[in-house]
Amino acid sequence: MSKKLLFFFLGLTLIAGCKEDEPKISTVCELMPNGTYVIKWEIFPPLEGTVKVYESTRPDSFDLASSVFEQDIKIGCRSILPSSMRPYFKLVFNKKYSTIVAKRTLPTQGISNLRDLGGYYNRENKQVQWGKIYRSGSLDMPTIYDRRILSELNIKTLIDLRTEQESFYYPNKFKTPHVYNLPLRGNGHNIFFDEIVAGKMQLSNILNYDRDVFLFILENNTDYFIRMFDILLDEKNYPAIISCFLGKDRSAIASVLLLAALDVDEETILGDYLLSNTLTNYRALVRNADNYSFDVQQTLTTFFSANPQTIHYALDWIRDNYGSIYNYLEKELQLTGKKREKLKSILLI
Repeated sequence: MSKKLLFFFLGLTLIAGCKEDEPKISTVCELMPNGTYVIKWEIFPPLEGTVKVYESTRPDSFDLASSVFEQDIKIGCRSILPSSMRPYFKLVFNKKYSTIVAKRTLPTQGISNLRDLGGYYNRENKQVQWGKIYRSGSLDMPTIYDRRILSELNIKTLIDLRTEQESFYYPNKFKTPHVYNLPLRGNGHNIFFDEIVAGKMQLSNILNYDRDVFLFILENNTDYFIRMFDILLDEKNYPAIISCFLGKDRSAIASVLLLAALDVDEETILGDYLLSNTLTNYRALVRNADNYSFDVQQTLTTFFSANPQTIHYALDWIRDNYGSIYNYLEKELQLTGKKREKLKSILLI
């Protein structure tokens, strides 16, 4: 009996050792102006051998009998002309190690800030599934091209964080089977717009405003965030999209809480937040922007930007008041350890 136990624990040790020896794979997927995708990869420690790449319109289903290409791992990149508007690529190294990659941001015309929250790795080296959860700005002005992209995403659930007034004046034009309106409490951007244009609100005021907005949303919307996680704990609601007016503040806070619940590290969470700066064009939001003074334009740019200090301040506030983000999730948002594990089982691979 003792020998059997010895071999059993030795086997577990070997399995754990093999897991630890898996290389770290980093990938990037970029869309070029000519419509091709460039996939880049890095592996540490370096591997000798070949990589096979497979393409699919679904991140959970690849035809492994037919690869798009196979080449030496050392080359590190490859250009591909995709067969769909929303392609996913599976990279298999030496028939042993694999990862899935896609372009995080989607090239929309009438929708700001649309992107996939998949692909991020958490502290346990598990990956958030691609094609399961998205975040975006308002869906009130999708073009025909946008509708084609959205239709390929097969979204079943929209979690709309806009106010009732925003929803009334800018109704969603993209229909999903399930729509949940969770109008987060907090001041909209339009409240301070006139003050900025009149020169009464300076750059230093913007950062304070951003911090105050984030804290106000966290402190006054516990009921809505509880509801949000209840929706995301039902696997039948996926794929889902979390949307607000610009996709910069309210959906950003929701994404921070979600990624933190999945054990994604703070640096990665911050990186996702700052993506809004490349996806939000304030000049498209402000009429006659060029007619304003340089100072006003600079203040408006900051006003519509994602500022890293805001996220750090919000997370520090949570830690100061609750000890950790996990305590906050459990005590305030009723996201117990058991619920977090269920959420991970839905969204992580």
